[in-house]
Amino acid sequence: MHVVVGTAGHIDHGKSALVKALTGTDPDRLKEEKERGMTTDLGFAFLGTEITVIDVPGHERFVRHMLAGASTIDLVLLVVAADDGVMPQTREHFEICRLMGIRKGMVAINKADLVDDEWIEMVKLDVGEMVKGSFLEGAQMMSVSAITGQGVPELRQAIVDLAKKVEAKTDRGVFRMPVDRNFSMKGFGTVVAGTVLSGHVHVGDTLDLLPQKRDVRVRGIQRHNQMLETLGLGERAALNLQGVEREAVVRGNVLATPGYYTPTMNFNATFYLLRSVEKPLRNLARLKLHIGTAEVMCRVALLDTKEVAPGQEALVQVRAEEPVVCDWNDHYVIRTFAPQQTIGGGIVLEAHPSKERRFDEDLVKRLRALRTGEAGSVLEQYLLKHRFDAKTLAQGAKDLALADADAGEMLGLLVTTNRAQRLEFEGKEFLVHEKMVAEARAATLATLEQFHKENPLRLGLKRPELRSKAAPGFSAPLFEAVLAALLSEKQVVMEDDRVRLATHQIKLGPALQKEYSRIDKLFQEMGFSPPSFEEALAGVEKKLGQQVRVALLESGRLVDVGESVVLHRDAVALAEQKVRALFARKPELTASEIRQELGTTRKYLIPLLNYLDSRGITQRRGEVRVLRQKPA
Repeated sequence: MHVVVGTAGHIDHGKSALVKALTGTDPDRLKEEKERGMTTDLGFAFLGTEITVIDVPGHERFVRHMLAGASTIDLVLLVVAADDGVMPQTREHFEICRLMGIRKGMVAINKADLVDDEWIEMVKLDVGEMVKGSFLEGAQMMSVSAITGQGVPELRQAIVDLAKKVEAKTDRGVFRMPVDRNFSMKGFGTVVAGTVLSGHVHVGDTLDLLPQKRDVRVRGIQRHNQMLETLGLGERAALNLQGVEREAVVRGNVLATPGYYTPTMNFNATFYLLRSVEKPLRNLARLKLHIGTAEVMCRVALLDTKEVAPGQEALVQVRAEEPVVCDWNDHYVIRTFAPQQTIGGGIVLEAHPSKERRFDEDLVKRLRALRTGEAGSVLEQYLLKHRFDAKTLAQGAKDLALADADAGEMLGLLVTTNRAQRLEFEGKEFLVHEKMVAEARAATLATLEQFHKENPLRLGLKRPELRSKAAPGFSAPLFEAVLAALLSEKQVVMEDDRVRLATHQIKLGPALQKEYSRIDKLFQEMGFSPPSFEEALAGVEKKLGQQVRVALLESGRLVDVGESVVLHRDAVALAEQKVRALFARKPELTASEIRQELGTTRKYLIPLLNYLDSRGITQRRGEVRVLRQKPA
């Protein structure tokens, strides 16, 4: 397993000299390395083949270098000069390490040859006080001198030993590498360098260059001065790219597996304001964001509090002024820009939110659930966020930048703990949260109940109408699954393509029943030449007439075939029977032939034929019709 070690400490405390003493590599030889070949030893050195040491050459460059490896830095070497002791930048670098989520490290008291042992012990006490309660509390503190070599072999061995204790990284499975170097080489073209945050890349692969959204091809990979065919999680290397000129690639860009990552202007996150900051953070403060290797201006919107006091954590939405690429669980740092000072940072919870309202209870609850970092929580909150809009596993994996296998593992956990359901629809598998299934059932039943209450003479709702009325964004896979379950449980009934509650029946009063029976009989007797409703209801009180019309159509006794023509359902059934019989003798029929068989006029025939077309029974082809549907 590859381990990344990052140095930290105040200016002139000897970090670069110590890296050279440890590794034999001068991390500052930028020009020499560019001339020698495609390499990644630009501010970086190596202990053997499995440990990369990231050097921090200067104050303003520290944040960028640390963020270059963000979530892949495994341990930090905090360098404190024995003659200076703990200095302001020592504290700032240490706080940044905490914000970056680094969990292992050690302390090197450098320049030990310049002071006596008693002074070194005082420096160690100061360092111990600074790191109290942090990941460095109780960590090894070793006295060294990069100049004389005192303690360097022991420190080197201690780093190797600690590296062996680093736990294996969790690989998201989708390739992502922030760019922290770019240059062009004669014979190579565009070369970029960075540390792999997740996934693998192979020579010949096509990648997305973000946020530009350009396709590039990997021509070559080099690490430790060796050409490689593949590069994986935690490894640092240079990639030779085809399809892009050097000027089009800048620090802060990201190379990623195509289709998984999209740039964002906003992300929801936790935010911790350092105790050392003198003033609370107020809503929408304009600040500088460091994420990945990008550095952009932003505003920080507070979601669950009016202000953040020093030493407190809050939920925020970071609104960048330029697009950035980030992912769930990424670490970021926030700094002021005048003067430049690190004030806090946090962890990304959602990478592509809309602009959120403050103090939204559902939002706060969702973000706090994501904050737990529980396996499956990212997929669970994704499903809850999309509510009734069922997603395929592949879509969820892409939206969350997860490998399909990882997304499948998360889904399995959610299903076994009754937090998600798999839905089959049109040959595909869709996902929805269990809570949304329950809410969708309740909404469907409540919609039908309300509809029956307001429309007692109507039979029920057609499928599309019920789906649109029941809930916003009610996706077809979830609706059909809910409807199938309710039908199976006999809570609802499908009748004449209408959905109704099983308990609902159209109830007619005496006057309404009398007219209902009369009109029903009249249309039945008139067959293919019925009267209009207006003619049939002549002399009937208007409100009563409207109720009769609704009751007859909803019950399915009468059928509206279009163009103001209404036929009795027996007439429609007879028409279909006669038309099928005609087609048994002849494969194509004209409207005139069908009219003669039915004994009606074009006034009634054309709407009837169009109705049969719409039902999939017949199909018009020019001046004739053919049979589309065989009899059951």
